[in-house]
Amino acid sequence: MADRGATAAALAEMAKASNQPVHLLQVALDAPTGTIYATDAYKDIEWGGNIYTALGHLLSFSDIEETAELQVASLTVTLSGVDQAYISLFLSEHYIDRALRIYTGFLDSSDTLIADPVLIFDGRMDQPVIQEDPDAGTSVVAVRATNAWVDFERRPGRHTNHQEQQIWFPGDRGFEFASEIVKDIVWGRPA
Repeated sequence: MADRGATAAALAEMAKASNQPVHLLQVALDAPTGTIYATDAYKDIEWGGNIYTALGHLLSFSDIEETAELQVASLTVTLSGVDQAYISLFLSEHYIDRALRIYTGFLDSSDTLIADPVLIFDGRMDQPVIQEDPDAGTSVVAVRATNAWVDFERRPGRHTNHQEQQIWFPGDRGFEFASEIVKDIVWGRPA
């Protein structure tokens, strides 16, 4: 893991031959739910004025790859044996393009969080997948998130063509012949 502005205490803990890492997960949802704080630690962790609940359900998250190139990175967070309340959240809440952050912290020998955890992923959620097996009584929720570069090549706005007009206003024929107009309109000066 790169330095990432980690505190001296966190860097010293990373350098040890044996340490106790924990991950802190922030999932931002709209009101009334607000932000969900969870950890993969065996007990609740308090940090930054928030309590990160030891769900016991945080199964894993996929590898986080870093490169020197500007590219879209994504990861998948998987919750297993999930309470129906969390499944209900993803079925009823607006989660698309909401923030998901993962921090890595370390516990000392008395199981107290050392200094400030290091942000290892900051992205936006999309594509949740809910898999339920009623026979086995299990359920798994997986949420994919991508980093800020996902919108880097996206072109904003709408196109002035018939096909896109039909998406927003079915039956409207205002742009039906827009592709046949070849006159270049110069704005801001006399013709």
